[in-house]
Amino acid sequence: MRNNQSCVATLALVLAPILAAADRHPSPGFDTQGYLVACSSRILDVPLQPPMLQLCVSTARELCNMSREMQSQGDCLAEVTSWLEQDSARIGRTYPEASEQAEAPSAFADLLPQATPQADCSTTQVADLNATELCAYQTALLKWFKLRVVERHQSNRNR
Repeated sequence: MRNNQSCVATLALVLAPILAAADRHPSPGFDTQGYLVACSSRILDVPLQPPMLQLCVSTARELCNMSREMQSQGDCLAEVTSWLEQDSARIGRTYPEASEQAEAPSAFADLLPQATPQADCSTTQVADLNATELCAYQTALLKWFKLRVVERHQSNRNR
């Protein structure tokens, strides 16, 4: 009996630091940013570019949510929003004219009729998400769509 107790005590001493380290470093889950980069980079300058880009974004958000067992929808939305804002900034630095074209009031009116943010998105309600998160996401997504279309068009023109 004494040997069993000492084995358990020794095992506990050996496993405690390993288990503690595992708690501090949970598995990374889904690589939202990596997926967005990989997916969006494969979409060419074609008429259906915006819907395909939307599919990349919505799939990234859903896969992130699934990897976190639907417990962190706000975190996943924030990750996607952050990436959209960072990629928009990258496009703006690479193609300064893209920002000018995307900011034009009539830009993409025919291509994206819904391409203007709601006047007051603070009334939008989605379970487990607040209006601030939703407004930031909507604004970042629409700006990114416009910039990506201009970026693809410009990069094809430069080839």
